[in-house]
Amino acid sequence: MKWLVIIDPEEGLNPETDTSLAIIREARDRQIEVDTLTIDKLYFRDRLMGVVRDKVGFTRKCALDDYDLIFLRKEPPYDMSFHYATQLLSLAQTQIINSPAAIRNLNEKLIALSFKEFMPPTLVSSDICLIEEFLSEHKVGVIKGLDSFQGISVTKVLSGEKEKIRSYTGCGLRPVMVQKFLPEVMTGDKRILVLGDKVVGSVLRRPLQGYHANFANSEAILTPPSKKEQAALDRIIPWLLEQGIHFSGLDFIGEQLTEINITCPTGVIQLGRLTNRNITAEVVDYFEMMSK
Repeated sequence: MKWLVIIDPEEGLNPETDTSLAIIREARDRQIEVDTLTIDKLYFRDRLMGVVRDKVGFTRKCALDDYDLIFLRKEPPYDMSFHYATQLLSLAQTQIINSPAAIRNLNEKLIALSFKEFMPPTLVSSDICLIEEFLSEHKVGVIKGLDSFQGISVTKVLSGEKEKIRSYTGCGLRPVMVQKFLPEVMTGDKRILVLGDKVVGSVLRRPLQGYHANFANSEAILTPPSKKEQAALDRIIPWLLEQGIHFSGLDFIGEQLTEINITCPTGVIQLGRLTNRNITAEVVDYFEMMSK
């Protein structure tokens, strides 16, 4: 069995916490042949090709259709190089997880709007007047760049902070997401990791300081989905599978959906430590069955 994992340069990834590297290690321990590829080494010449790297670091040219399964695990931000890579990858005959078409079509912030009934009050706009009107109604909000990740470019914004709004929107030219500020974020942002049609774990990430919650700067506490969150999951998970999304991370604050991570969901190592389970093995089990 041969797998290909499309990732950022391995030298920049932390082997102690990185989900992609954990999956690669587990698969190789099972004698699955796993190569890696960075998107700058992806090309088309008569067929879809890549300059891939094997487990000892040697590189070679290889057709992507020679693999049994391909993991698209390139981290955000989603820029034009990433966009063109998803277009090339859509030419592959081998199944790619998660679907490059889904990653291309479904922005990680905007994807949640399909389930707005589970979200806090939300506005997406570049119009400064509309944003100020929204903030006047809710007093305190959070403004997010649509290409932000790991809490980068996410900040609290108050009614009347016009300069901040102008900066984030590029003077009204760039759309942003603005949501009502949820004070529950001070007690944690819940990451629910989904594999196929099942929840593999749920972790409350309590910020060590401030209100930005992620695995890097938060205390992780094992916390199951609430009834309200489970109702959202029951709606969202089948829809994700229909889009070709088999591995995702859903974020909730105060039981309200804020984001659906489909590009490079993380947390298997942290979740495994909390549960004393080999979550990485469960992920590899799932995809091993899929690629047979």
